[in-house]
Amino acid sequence: MKKLYRIGSVLLVVCLLMAGCIGGGGKKEYSVSGVVQDEQGSPIAGVELSFEGSDITSFIVGPTGADGKFTANGLKGTVTLTVLDLKGWVFEPKTTTFTKADSNVVITGYAAEYSIAGIVRDGAGVPLAGVEIALEGEDIGTITLEATGADGKFGVGGLKGKVTLKVLPLEGWRFTPEVMEFTKGDENVVIIATQEQDLNIVIDGEGYVDQEVIYSPLGLSTDYYPRTTQVKLTAIPEFDWRFIGWYGDVPDGWTEENPIIVTMDGSKWIMAVFVPQTTVDATVRMAHSFPFAVEQLVTDAEAAGQGTLPGTTVQSYTEEEWEDAYIDNEFIVMMSTALSTQDRISMLSGAGYEIKDSIDSFGAYLVTPKSGMIGALSQNHLSTLQSLSGTTFAEQNARRFLFGVKYPDDPYYAFDPSNARASQWWHYDQIRLPQAWAVTTGSKSVRVAVIDTGIDPEHVDLQENLNLEDSFDFTEDNDIYDYDGHGTHVAGTIGATTNNGLAVAGVMWDVDLLALKVFDQYGYADSWGIGNALLYAAGLLMDEEGNLLNDDPVDVVNMSLGGPYSEFEDFALEAAAAQGVILVAATGNDGRPVISYPAAHPAVIAVGATASGLHLLGTDYDPPLATYTNHGPLDFVLAPGGGGYDFNVNPAYLDFVASTYPGNRVAWMTGTSMASPHVAGVIGLMLSNGIPKSQVREVLERTCMKINDYNEYYYGYGLVNAYWAVNAVEEIRLIQGIRNGAEIEIAAETRMPLPESQAVLTGLEAGEFQLIAWVDVNKNDLVDAGDYYSETDLLGFDYGQGWSWWPVLTEFDPTESATYSLQSTSDVELITQ
Repeated sequence: MKKLYRIGSVLLVVCLLMAGCIGGGGKKEYSVSGVVQDEQGSPIAGVELSFEGSDITSFIVGPTGADGKFTANGLKGTVTLTVLDLKGWVFEPKTTTFTKADSNVVITGYAAEYSIAGIVRDGAGVPLAGVEIALEGEDIGTITLEATGADGKFGVGGLKGKVTLKVLPLEGWRFTPEVMEFTKGDENVVIIATQEQDLNIVIDGEGYVDQEVIYSPLGLSTDYYPRTTQVKLTAIPEFDWRFIGWYGDVPDGWTEENPIIVTMDGSKWIMAVFVPQTTVDATVRMAHSFPFAVEQLVTDAEAAGQGTLPGTTVQSYTEEEWEDAYIDNEFIVMMSTALSTQDRISMLSGAGYEIKDSIDSFGAYLVTPKSGMIGALSQNHLSTLQSLSGTTFAEQNARRFLFGVKYPDDPYYAFDPSNARASQWWHYDQIRLPQAWAVTTGSKSVRVAVIDTGIDPEHVDLQENLNLEDSFDFTEDNDIYDYDGHGTHVAGTIGATTNNGLAVAGVMWDVDLLALKVFDQYGYADSWGIGNALLYAAGLLMDEEGNLLNDDPVDVVNMSLGGPYSEFEDFALEAAAAQGVILVAATGNDGRPVISYPAAHPAVIAVGATASGLHLLGTDYDPPLATYTNHGPLDFVLAPGGGGYDFNVNPAYLDFVASTYPGNRVAWMTGTSMASPHVAGVIGLMLSNGIPKSQVREVLERTCMKINDYNEYYYGYGLVNAYWAVNAVEEIRLIQGIRNGAEIEIAAETRMPLPESQAVLTGLEAGEFQLIAWVDVNKNDLVDAGDYYSETDLLGFDYGQGWSWWPVLTEFDPTESATYSLQSTSDVELITQ
């Protein structure tokens, strides 16, 4: 394994040393951050902090905001922080000296002389007279205030340090709190006085009311509640009944809420009313628009560049070729790390094997028989290696194979019938990328590794996003250059420089791309190299001195490749997944119901391919499965891979995937290799929009578009929907209500989690309402462009009815009618009355 650009690294070090000599050397910059807070840990706003030092120009940070936080960047050498004076406050420490970064600075503020004031009242807000209050503290001694008057108010000034307030006993009353502590002024102290009251609950219909004390100054009694007690009342209906409201001594505006909270400011009489249940059984289906989303507004883009349309790029392999993938006289051995390195080497040598490569920290070795043992059957070698003390597993090394609403201005993206090269739009629009780009276009903080044939480092449409420093060559080529074109094409789909008026667009406009080259210039790769690349990507691979080769693990790995099962590769996949790396791989191009390895691994998101479907234009269609793609029965998703020439699309390039190609060119390819990077890029967009890694797979799968009759065997979870994925869409809203323009007045609602398609809408009101099914994609509570929607006409509802409803949700198009007048796309039937 060779690190890239060794000569370049030496030159870089020399240049840095020269720069240090010429410039007199430079001190490393650092940052300081922290919070200003009071003794209770509450942040203090309005504080300014001065930073001074011989190596920096003095500056002031602040004033602090409501969170009390501050940050100072660009610090060098010894720096002194000084808290500037703020009226009414004393700060400790006043000054602090730094020589290195510190992100946990805490400055505590103490109030100077202060006063407190407040009111004593009962739970209904009525002031209470005759209450005496005492204050004690080391700096003030003991002070007893005059009893409160008719307004219940009290106040005192001249307080210092920590002061304890105590409410003196008053017959028939309890106070909350009885004791309080102060270190700073407070003009809004509230002390609640409580008495006891009765609560009488009456039931109308079939159900009961659960009573839970959530606040009580005296504790629950069998026949009364203390005054100001707060009681949560929850109405619980019997089977096939529903609660509709409260009557009696109910707080204003709470008659239809459940539960309610009653404050015992007097005796209460409350009735809970139950009625027979009205239900709607809903079976929901989505109907998606292709070749692009309804929301999209087509824009023209200026053509540029030169492209190449290969005769065919789908690479598939026969079962015989798969079986021939095993490499003669090469074996991978995993041995226990409890054994010393020398013991492991001695055992292997004594058994007749030479070590070609190793990962000592994991006890992994690539070995070949010594000359006297060459020619023995592979099974005999495996038996010998497996019999060695400390061997975890041994397997034959195997070859790996390649599987081949915001618009960018890149010329190959544009939807332009007059431009023969403008073909990229179909595969990006198919998965709703223009809508997703209006939410996020990626981030340089997201690192995506491409384990492939390398990447052309000189391609003008890749240079901005390609991280050459952390890229790595696992072959004998000694460079990451892509002699095949496959890896460059895959990389361009994930992260070609976008909106630059050149060539193609990437799924991610901003990304940190790493080329991990495992296929050499002759197209050779094996499971040993891929396992090493996975460990490198996860930040687990070390050099001979035990130093990490990559100390910044990637977020996503794309593997547009496959082959037979490998236990070593399996180990590497598990290790990478354990480090939080999201793994994506192509299902394979054999057109069989068998997902290739490593896509078949449970930790890997497997990606099959769709064709453009443009041969079906003019009909209500869903994109077809590419004829070559491997599919079920394991879990997988779909993304555009192109149909090639199989569907006779005219012109043919509209069923190929356009992307970057070595030599500053653009090429059109097809295959699950082309589908997989679409998904890797969408995952990068999800991460850049704040979706946690732990949720990415579940969100990606649940938001897929169910196409072609929801046939999971061929279509898995469905076609990836980038717009829904970056918004983490999670539910379909089933509503009884009335839509007025873009707003919906809701009478009853059930939220059905995706990807479920059946639910029961309960709690319906009597009267005239619509039934509405709605996916509020951007979660703004308005029916707008990009949402999916279906509604009925007004229906008459009464208690005790049962309905069946079959809504078909389609993408809402605001351009069809300024009044939001929609055609009904819902079948509904009254079953019981």
